[in-house]
Amino acid sequence: MKDSSEFTVLAAEDEPIILNNIVKKIEKVSPQITVTGKAHSGQEALDLLHTSRFDILITDIEMPGMSGLELIRQAKEDFPDLRIIVLSGYSNFEYARTALRYDVEDYLLKPVEQETLSDLLTSICLQIEDERAIRNREVLSLALNDSTGHDVPFMFQDSGFFLFLITLGTLPPENAENPPLISGKVFLNLWQETALNECFQSMNAIQHLWLIDEHSPQQKFLILHLKDSTLSAEFLSMVLKSYLTEQLNETPFLILSCCQPISYKELWIKARYLRSAVRAVNLLFRQEALCISAEQPPQPPDSTSVIKDLRLLFSLDNEAAFLQYIRGILPEIQKYPASVLHHMIKLTFEAMAHCFQIDSRDCSGAASAFFGRLMSMKTLEECYSCLEASLKELWKNTSLHTSSTTLCAKIAQYLEINLKEQISLSDLAQRFGYTPSYLNRIFKKEYGTSPLQYLTDLRIARAKEILLKHPDINIKTAASTVGYEDSRYFSRIFKNETGMTPSAWAEQEKSGFVGDTAGK
Repeated sequence: MKDSSEFTVLAAEDEPIILNNIVKKIEKVSPQITVTGKAHSGQEALDLLHTSRFDILITDIEMPGMSGLELIRQAKEDFPDLRIIVLSGYSNFEYARTALRYDVEDYLLKPVEQETLSDLLTSICLQIEDERAIRNREVLSLALNDSTGHDVPFMFQDSGFFLFLITLGTLPPENAENPPLISGKVFLNLWQETALNECFQSMNAIQHLWLIDEHSPQQKFLILHLKDSTLSAEFLSMVLKSYLTEQLNETPFLILSCCQPISYKELWIKARYLRSAVRAVNLLFRQEALCISAEQPPQPPDSTSVIKDLRLLFSLDNEAAFLQYIRGILPEIQKYPASVLHHMIKLTFEAMAHCFQIDSRDCSGAASAFFGRLMSMKTLEECYSCLEASLKELWKNTSLHTSSTTLCAKIAQYLEINLKEQISLSDLAQRFGYTPSYLNRIFKKEYGTSPLQYLTDLRIARAKEILLKHPDINIKTAASTVGYEDSRYFSRIFKNETGMTPSAWAEQEKSGFVGDTAGK
């Protein structure tokens, strides 16, 4: 593969002595900058551009046949990425303006100083190097995610790659119905802390390194290209594991790699293979590095029995026993891939709804929240502590809901029995031992109305029954029967609730009843 730190130059100058002098000055700048083409005319330079690859063209203006300006125009048209420097013996403003219009890097006058040329070439080469790195990374990223069989790019035609899939933390459940909301910021910070390019900085055998984002913020592909083919994937994995262990402290990670170097065209199929294998070997809370072969794909341990045992959760309706069982089985779960833990968590929250009559929506929400935290957990103990806290919170909320529901039911029953009595919110608070504002709040939450409005609704409903059963009853008597000593106040409340006075309502109900009877 063409080294990203090697740069080729084509020098065009019709005077041989001047041309040789320019070549010497160019090659003094850096060993990485090489003049691989020399031309004595514009046409010769253009022909060379079409037969060989060059990064930089340094050309004179006045040359026989095709001029330097025409060469620049055609070169930019045919090779937009070509960098061009003009060296001219003429300080002609029109020449310079025309050259700059063709987007040349600079217009220098001969004889050019070595320092001036060195500074300019160094700056240009740094720009080219950055652009190559970005372009190569984009090409490789496309190769990892696209199987459409693109032509092999020129810079990768002779190269072999070592491919590593690095996973930080614990992956979330696959194809979850309600995938947890994952904050990528945690993992972005971890990737920044690792600075993987520093891991192989002292290894001269590594020619190129690319770190390419995966679909999950927890994962990245690392691609290495080596000058020295004697280094193995196993050795590089161990170097990488040692480095990440030091950088990430206790954060779990898995390095999964192909055993042999691969070609550019194999990148997609090998990346797909690593993606599918990672869930089979991603053991919990470990720091691992594994080389796998397509000939011997990894097989996860048989978890049938432990998954069967998890069904016992549905027979435990005691909180202490429930937690004790989870604490006892978690170490066994740790021996299996993360998918077994995912299954256990799902069953745990389903069992909570079943065994403790907790709203399934609350359990589902708690499960999603737990999965979101699981990604960045470091130890089995942390996992249990977090799960225990989540379950206790569900029990606590259910207990609070149950007690408040029971209290509200008692208040409602008291109001129904004593609707004739004069009852205030303070009376209720004193009777039931809670503050008026608390009683008002929980009653509204449970019944959708305040205790006093609930009492009013009871009284009006009872008054309607009396008016219907006893059409000739006195309004004052009806009012006192349902707890109103002032009949005028009762009539006003009745009208507020029904839109009519008690007499008008009773008359309407009576005529409606008679009409219904007549029609039968």
